[in-house]
Amino acid sequence: MSWTADDIKTRVDANKIILFAKGSKNAPMCGFSNRAIQIVASYQKPFEVVNIFDHPTIRPALVSYSQWPTTPQLFVNGELVGGSDITFELHESGELAKKIEAAFA
Repeated sequence: MSWTADDIKTRVDANKIILFAKGSKNAPMCGFSNRAIQIVASYQKPFEVVNIFDHPTIRPALVSYSQWPTTPQLFVNGELVGGSDITFELHESGELAKKIEAAFA
């Protein structure tokens, strides 16, 4: 499968929380992805992780869709939240909890 921005949109629309990361939930492949996965997991809500290394066309399709150049990329309820640093800041401020709770309301 060759990934497109439409494929990314389909995955984002199908999941209340989705993280495009380097690696998987159980085997993150960089510190930023690991931090984002740990933060999202702390909310104990179902979420999907897409490993951008699973296919060479995922990352370019993701960047095309989100207009965000780096990974990880967290989407909650169809909205791009941001990367690891933004996810951490929103987690610390309590804003991420509000976004996640709203997604499951």
